[in-house]
Amino acid sequence: MLQKEVINQYNNELEEQLIKLFHKSELPLHFNKTGYKDFTNYQRISLIVIFRRENKSIRDFLKDFKESKWMSWLGLKRIPKKSTFHDWLVIFDTEIIREFIDLSVDKSNLKVTAIDGSGIETNFQSPYYQKRLKELGEKVKNSYHKLDIIVNVYGKKQILDYSFLLKNRHDSFVAKKLLKKIKFNRCKILADKGYPDYEFIEQSKEKQNNFISPPKNYGGKCRGDSFRRQRKIKNYESNKKIYRRRVIVECVFSSLKRKQKLKLRSKLGYMKKREMGWHILFYNIRRNIEFNGVKLKENLTFYFFILIICPTPDKVLFTNNHYFVNHIKPLVEDKSFKFGRFLGLI
Repeated sequence: MLQKEVINQYNNELEEQLIKLFHKSELPLHFNKTGYKDFTNYQRISLIVIFRRENKSIRDFLKDFKESKWMSWLGLKRIPKKSTFHDWLVIFDTEIIREFIDLSVDKSNLKVTAIDGSGIETNFQSPYYQKRLKELGEKVKNSYHKLDIIVNVYGKKQILDYSFLLKNRHDSFVAKKLLKKIKFNRCKILADKGYPDYEFIEQSKEKQNNFISPPKNYGGKCRGDSFRRQRKIKNYESNKKIYRRRVIVECVFSSLKRKQKLKLRSKLGYMKKREMGWHILFYNIRRNIEFNGVKLKENLTFYFFILIICPTPDKVLFTNNHYFVNHIKPLVEDKSFKFGRFLGLI
């Protein structure tokens, strides 16, 4: 009797996601028809994603890459040199990287999103000179770049779209461009008080989306309550429970900066934009790996505790407590009773 041995075709979870991404992109194995074909586009994309994950310099990455198993997993004949690897980073522009990001996003059950912005530091800032300038009493200018993202607050919490600018701009300025580019419909977009413009509501309605943000507190300088302000307040009050999910976008920024240690190493402007795109692509791939084969169900569960202070040690046991026997125990035994209604939550 013959026995077949089933072998997994993937050596790693990251390799599985990279193969699926390359098949979805429908890129050819080689861009050139003639000439050297030592490396395929799949190998180039995989090496760049792993390079951004390691967060090292090119020389250190290629030096340590010889000792890893990725050499055999990717089928590499040799390790590329530094100049060759740098040319690969130039070949893939921001348009191709954005296509990869769009293919890596799981858009099933997309209902609620959130938008926010944050500053991104560079890796070549010198903390030594910043400390010396502070000791001399001079102002220290922290140069950082602006990253704005739109995140799915349910499911895998992936980044749907982003905007990266080399200089600091207000959140409202970037939101006008992001809301024009979005492709999803019939979703709720959550934002903080940094988006006070009423045009965002009208702009979102063009694609059947609902823009929800709390009203800005003008400190008594607001001239009357206009109709648009009242409509914005009613929209925010009616969606307060869903608005709690806006904190997810802050968690995504924390994951980028802490877990991925996001600090840009490139010095040229166009290379910084491409580096930022690869980091976002790796974040979405990482979320696909964590939720691979997991059924996503989002439920809000409330817990409550009852603290009973007994004046004497004899009444510590709940079974001997008068309040527990007469009030709490009948509620627990009643299966049709809902604790949410008891607490005023339902």
